[in-house]
Amino acid sequence: YGSSNGSASVSQAATLGGNRLLLSKGYGVGAAVVEIRRQPGGDSTAGYQVQEIWFNSQVLKTKFTNVAVKDGFAYGLSDGILECVDLSSGDRRWKKGRLGHGQLLRLADVLVVLAENGMVWQIAADPEAFRVLGKFQAVEGKCWATLCLYDNLLLVRAEETAACYELPLTRPSR
Repeated sequence: YGSSNGSASVSQAATLGGNRLLLSKGYGVGAAVVEIRRQPGGDSTAGYQVQEIWFNSQVLKTKFTNVAVKDGFAYGLSDGILECVDLSSGDRRWKKGRLGHGQLLRLADVLVVLAENGMVWQIAADPEAFRVLGKFQAVEGKCWATLCLYDNLLLVRAEETAACYELPLTRPSR
């Protein structure tokens, strides 16, 4: 799934349960789901076997962007466009929204995306449709840094600026 000396392999693998990992990479590579099993033999030197479940060179070309996983679907910025992929087959459900090479995180049923241009988007984590729930300009400048959520505080950073926003999160009653 790419070499480290030719074209960068920097996306974070996502665990899917059942010894499965989602691997994604930009630079024309795409994504794969693999399953890792210990080789028969029973001792600690037996090694591991990797089985490819699926590979699709047309989806989740994430470069350095992480993915979010929810209910059997992965969401990620594929060559700068938000995409939803079915994890059971590797088939694309939808691909919309030119957001650039930013970062994203998932809060329950909402994807919070820091676009490359500093705009924060709230998009439904819905495999049926790309639905924008809201957006606001958070910072100016190129944004490639990972956004962070601490309690209800959203921290974002661009090349030379950073900002913190208080999000109106609903809290469960105690």
